[in-house]
Amino acid sequence: MLDGEQLVGLLLIRVTTVWWRTGPFWRRRWVDAQELPEWALSPVGPGQGTAGPDDGLISAEELDEELADWSMGVFRLGDRRYVLDWLGREETDVLHSEFGWTGS
Repeated sequence: MLDGEQLVGLLLIRVTTVWWRTGPFWRRRWVDAQELPEWALSPVGPGQGTAGPDDGLISAEELDEELADWSMGVFRLGDRRYVLDWLGREETDVLHSEFGWTGS
């Protein structure tokens, strides 16, 4: 993730399944499973131009707009707009093993 030309963070994105709990406490059930993107940001570089480590889940309502931004190489965090530089498979595997987000 870039702020202008400076690398400021590594943005990891994965798809996770989200369930909603419903029913009274003695008869809970999980319903309406959805696959949604989950992201985690690790600041890097000397200035660490982001506020700090952050993460989030993209809601179904925000998904279309977020995917459109990502396809244009943009990631918005708060009122800031960052440029995305997508990595290849090998680079991604190395960073996943180095920064750890390989679990489910």
